[in-house]
Amino acid sequence: MTAYDAQTALDAIRHHQEQTRNEYVRHVSSGAYGLIAALAVFAVGSSVDLPRPWNLVAMLAGDVLIVGGLVMQYRQARVRRKHSPAEVLLTVWLAAVVIAIFIAALIAGRLIDLSIPSVPAAAVAALATLVANYATRPIVKKITKRNNQG
Repeated sequence: MTAYDAQTALDAIRHHQEQTRNEYVRHVSSGAYGLIAALAVFAVGSSVDLPRPWNLVAMLAGDVLIVGGLVMQYRQARVRRKHSPAEVLLTVWLAAVVIAIFIAALIAGRLIDLSIPSVPAAAVAALATLVANYATRPIVKKITKRNNQG
């Protein structure tokens, strides 16, 4: 094998790694999965102040959306890879931010004396989930690129 052949093979490997990374980021940051996550956040969050039979229905709907979204995301993935600690930390941090936004909106709703403050608070948290889904795409791309370089 000549030096040119070795360099060409290395370039091909790097190109395929970049394609794999881009596909992974595209799939993880997909708008459909972000929408499912936002709907799940809304369903679970709005169940807090709903009357007795409806809070269980809303909570179960949110749980079904969460499980269904995870199963769909896993089954439709073209690229599978182990999550890095940085990716897990980012996900936990985003979940904490969305929960904090929900709690702050819930407190604000109670302060202005809304009859069911959890529904608008859940809508705000769901919107924050959608924004986070789109805003973190470059961060996820940087994390995956850094992890693939060693």
